[in-house]
Amino acid sequence: MTLLSDDPKDLELFYTTGNHDIASDSYRLLLKNLPDIKVELEIAPTARIDALLKEDRTMCAVNRIKTPERDLYNIYSYPVHLYPSHRLYYFKNKTPLTDDLLTEEHDLISIQKLITKYPSATIGIESGRSYGNALDKQLSKIKEKNILRRAGSDAYQSMIALFQRQRVDLLITYPTVFKEYTTGQNDNIGSVSIAKHPLFIAGHIACSNTAYSQEIIKQINRALLDLYPSDEYLSMHLHHVPNTEQSLLTRRISDLFLKYKLLSKSDFK
Repeated sequence: MTLLSDDPKDLELFYTTGNHDIASDSYRLLLKNLPDIKVELEIAPTARIDALLKEDRTMCAVNRIKTPERDLYNIYSYPVHLYPSHRLYYFKNKTPLTDDLLTEEHDLISIQKLITKYPSATIGIESGRSYGNALDKQLSKIKEKNILRRAGSDAYQSMIALFQRQRVDLLITYPTVFKEYTTGQNDNIGSVSIAKHPLFIAGHIACSNTAYSQEIIKQINRALLDLYPSDEYLSMHLHHVPNTEQSLLTRRISDLFLKYKLLSKSDFK
């Protein structure tokens, strides 16, 4: 199986033991439980991965978020991992988040409302990447003059570097990714969760829709059903999240097992 990733670091992390991040740790654990599938990992930009997954040859990709558009031409595994969701990062002195921009729970009401208040602000996003249905809809309503897009296999690192140099005013990314790639002092940088955006994002393996892909997905799903209730799967996740989120994440993983165990009764007929 050719397995595609848009992160060059995966070439090392997928094959190196130890605790690295939720994504690579979960895929190492999954592949260990798929002894009959030989994997060849390749790196490609997100846009190239999108194109390859539309072809009629068997290709699969990691860390894919399920969207209605992708669902038209891809087939998906059950969630391989749950990832602490995107946050919006901002500069406290340039785009302070005043009370009128926040919900009672202190989440950002919407990106549109933030840009309306700061009409000259630019937001950095990665070309071709889905941020989930709710955020994708919000971003589609932002004027192009307020968006800086970045493509390429180093998009995570380069976009955070541009943000730290204040080439963009706002950034949407995962908190674990931001922590990994930021350097120096960040006292002037704040972050906020976004209303109606889930606290955790499910990362899937997505494949082009071929007969062989369908068989691969079935094997992956069987392995995941064995992993979900295991101590190894849970402890791997909990290692990477703050103590304040561990109780909620534990419940979410328990929900995963119950949901997909029920679904599997029809999937594996």
